[in-house]
Amino acid sequence: MRVSVCAVAICLILAGCGGDAQGSSPFGSASGASGVSAGESGGSESVTAGETASTNGDGSGGSTGGAGDTTGGPEASTGASQGSTGDSSAGESGAPTSSTSGPGSDTDATGGESTGDTPLSDDPFDPASCNGIAWTGAEALAELGGLPRSELASATIQVRTRSCAGDDCGAWGLGEDWIISYLTWSGGVVTAYTDLEAAMNLVLFEDNGVARLSMQHETFGVGGYPDDDGVLYEFPPQVVNYPHLRAYNQFPESEYYYIDLDYQVAQGELVLGEGCAVWTANPFGTGQPYTAQYGVVFHW
Repeated sequence: MRVSVCAVAICLILAGCGGDAQGSSPFGSASGASGVSAGESGGSESVTAGETASTNGDGSGGSTGGAGDTTGGPEASTGASQGSTGDSSAGESGAPTSSTSGPGSDTDATGGESTGDTPLSDDPFDPASCNGIAWTGAEALAELGGLPRSELASATIQVRTRSCAGDDCGAWGLGEDWIISYLTWSGGVVTAYTDLEAAMNLVLFEDNGVARLSMQHETFGVGGYPDDDGVLYEFPPQVVNYPHLRAYNQFPESEYYYIDLDYQVAQGELVLGEGCAVWTANPFGTGQPYTAQYGVVFHW
């Protein structure tokens, strides 16, 4: 009987070990079967995380799934795969793995549309303010389509300044709208001036079968001045050494004040681009180096 009891006890012990091999005993998790147990756990967590990431759009699915893949077997790999499918933007760290911004990727640094040859700046002193291929004289004439004139664009001349000590000059300051002080009365020792904003129109007009450009003050129409009283340029434009910026005094403060106003500058240069033009000039009679510069950009 003693032998039979031992045999029964041995059988019970063996039966208990068999149960541990299936992971029912805490000792089983420390044995070779622990990889399967961890794999099952990793796979389960990965599926749950993947579903959560798919629902919430966060990066936790890929992260937890990665952990399951590290500690588990084939089942854990399946779980991690499902987890990463739940949020395709999540990497192992849960952070987005792509910098693509969708529709925003076609925008420039300022958030606007991609500009190509479209001017990027309204600053006449910025080389990026006008670019592209300019009209020829024939193309400009064709642009008129038989009309005598066309006002292409309007803009205000900017002025920028700098300080100079001899030939040593500092950096140019930012441009600002130029207010021209027109001489409106000179009577010996007494003079008077009228301040007008340098608001200009760029006009394309036909002159005896030739296309010309006229830069003219916005008061030209009120004054009844012809287009060829403006600062004139042909195609291609040449530098005008001493341009006259004429204007009309609409509201003279005295019956003696001039109504035909004139202001002179130097080296008026017009540079054309595709649908744009930049005009720059220097002060008249001040000598060099110049401490002021004038410029305006027209876009059409």
